[in-house]
Amino acid sequence: MKHVIYSFLLASTLLVSCVATQKTAETTYSENDRLFMAVAWFQHSAEMEALYYQGFNIAAQRLDEAVAANAGNNKLAVVVDIDETMLDNSPYETTVIRSGNSPSGWFNWVEKSRARALPGALEFANYAQTKNVEIFYITNRNTGERAATIKNLQNERFPFADDDHLLTRDDLSFSAGSTSSKEGRRIKVAINFEIILLIGDNLNDFAVDFEDRKENNGKDAVATYRAQFGKKFIVLPNPMYGAWEKPLLDYNEGLTEDEKTKLIKAKLKEE
Repeated sequence: MKHVIYSFLLASTLLVSCVATQKTAETTYSENDRLFMAVAWFQHSAEMEALYYQGFNIAAQRLDEAVAANAGNNKLAVVVDIDETMLDNSPYETTVIRSGNSPSGWFNWVEKSRARALPGALEFANYAQTKNVEIFYITNRNTGERAATIKNLQNERFPFADDDHLLTRDDLSFSAGSTSSKEGRRIKVAINFEIILLIGDNLNDFAVDFEDRKENNGKDAVATYRAQFGKKFIVLPNPMYGAWEKPLLDYNEGLTEDEKTKLIKAKLKEE
């Protein structure tokens, strides 16, 4: 009888332990939870490629219209972001999923200069060059990444991949202090060129009004500029990262992965 009772107690203890372990597993999150489906979609879905081709096809049409309308013979330019606009950094995101984020991880990836051109990006840039429209790459990569960035663009055979056409976040000509805002750099380009198109994966790539998303996640600003999307602003898809995450996290950069995931899940809508 004692053996029966002991076996029952042991089985009960193991069951409770298993349930506790399961609950712990269910409430412990890692960066994988927020990244892996987004990276899988970006790397493998045909929809992703279709959206990039669609964006650059529209961009080419708008470029043709702007060139035809350029009666004053102004110097024309297109301003593009680099990461997840012209170059694909999703392999770096894969390393974050598998090995975790590290302070040197992004810099090491950039130094390899191995990011590939995204669908339609190179074709569009080359087409712009044939129309005498210059490409300016405005990126929030910093000066320490400048040489590797130019090398990467050149490896992928992008036109205008040189110092004169790359503006990093350390370019403070029209900005106060090192800033992620691209407004000053757009102003700098606009001194000598008419900017006919802006192409990017983040609303901050288009106008200063998108930089503050505290009100309605920035959707009010989107509504204000609704007529520019598909006309002067070409938005490309990036579900992996971006400024859209900040309002979801209440602009708190000190959260753990558990806290981030729980906070985002709590904001999901059911109706």
